[in-house]
Amino acid sequence: MNEIILKIAEISQRHVGKGIALVDPKIVEDNNWETGQILEIIGNRKSHVKLWPGSPEDYGTGIIKIDGLTRHNIGAGINDKVSIKKVDAKEAERVILSPIEKLSEEGLQEYMQANYDGHVLTNGDTLIVTTHLGGKTQLIVTGTTPSSKPVIISEHTKFKLGNMTKAIDQSIPRITYDDLGG
Repeated sequence: MNEIILKIAEISQRHVGKGIALVDPKIVEDNNWETGQILEIIGNRKSHVKLWPGSPEDYGTGIIKIDGLTRHNIGAGINDKVSIKKVDAKEAERVILSPIEKLSEEGLQEYMQANYDGHVLTNGDTLIVTTHLGGKTQLIVTGTTPSSKPVIISEHTKFKLGNMTKAIDQSIPRITYDDLGG
């Protein structure tokens, strides 16, 4: 399959935090892709998202709309070019999440199930989670089982806190513009 290069555009607020990418419908059509399949996106780093077809007005524009956290995870910004391709993913049996600050494991399983069920994760991805006191912090995906492919969170996935780590990129804000609904 040929490498597909698309330009990043901002995603609408209603799609923020859902782990999806809205792709130019012509690209989806030309490749016989289906909604929900897994795409690998490569900027300066690699991550994975679920495909969602863009709106009819995006037809032929060569754009991919992704949220701020996905842009952070691939090390790219608005108007940057990224390559994408269809890949397979496995159901996650276990995911290790390393916090960047002291965090209790209490409630982690329930929180992740409620907020990330159906999301696809990649080793090295940063997640932003709400703490017990309503603040935000980052968790870094530092291990998955199976480990050879991106993984999809399901009701059977077990979550474990890993060792504290440093944020992969200190510049990511604890609260992004997307979080505010802007």
